[in-house]
Amino acid sequence: MDLSAIIAFVRKHPIGVGCGVLAFVLLVLTFTRRGSVATLESELVELQDRSSRLKNNLRYSADLEDHLATLNQAVEVLESKSINPGALATNLQFFYRLEQELGLTLVDIRQGIVAESREPREYLTVPYTISVEGTYMQILSLLQNLEEGGRIVQFVSANISPARGLESQRADPTDPLLVVTLDLALLGRS
Repeated sequence: MDLSAIIAFVRKHPIGVGCGVLAFVLLVLTFTRRGSVATLESELVELQDRSSRLKNNLRYSADLEDHLATLNQAVEVLESKSINPGALATNLQFFYRLEQELGLTLVDIRQGIVAESREPREYLTVPYTISVEGTYMQILSLLQNLEEGGRIVQFVSANISPARGLESQRADPTDPLLVVTLDLALLGRS
């Protein structure tokens, strides 16, 4: 086949030759882009994720100043309700004030060892063990003051036992004395 025969064939069948060339080009493009389709699909997913993040950022940025003010107030509250683990006298004063206000007898109070952490933390838990003696109502008032008071307190465990013998309790059964031992965890700043 020479060049004149090929030209004559193309002039005689232009649509067939055009479709054949187009099919060949598309076949070559399909094989060359086969690997890039997966890449393009992953890029599309990443772009869609980024787009949704940007949309959310735009939506939530409208009240950003209010949110920042709210967060700053929350941090101030946490700072005011947290203790310094190294200031033992100040920390004990919190419990002595409760003893005085509620008329309880503080039998024992101990600050535990603060657990060390490998990574730096802004806040940590300071363990305390306290034993108090008082009436049922005084003990309830103590628990309410610890729960709603000026410090953030987590109750780890509690042990309640009578403070006096059974005969003494029978003599005055209206208001028994109780001894409560509480294991607490207070929020502390590092």
